[in-house]
Amino acid sequence: GDLALIAGEVQAALVALRRGGVELVELHNHHLTDEPRLFFVHYWAVGDAVRLAQAIRRAVGATNVVPMLGVGG
Repeated sequence: GDLALIAGEVQAALVALRRGGVELVELHNHHLTDEPRLFFVHYWAVGDAVRLAQAIRRAVGATNVVPMLGVGG
């Protein structure tokens, strides 16, 4: 999977993924002058789907993502 994060979200999201047993494949950025600067995390996860989904949810929870009304509960 992939996550796009701003700089202040990277560390907490990486910790959440690793604690959930998710393998980190790569962390990189694409542009030198984007604002805010975006970092892309690529991860790989195999195993118990519920445990992995919880880890990914915790990683997303470490971001400033605002859920859309009426989507996902």
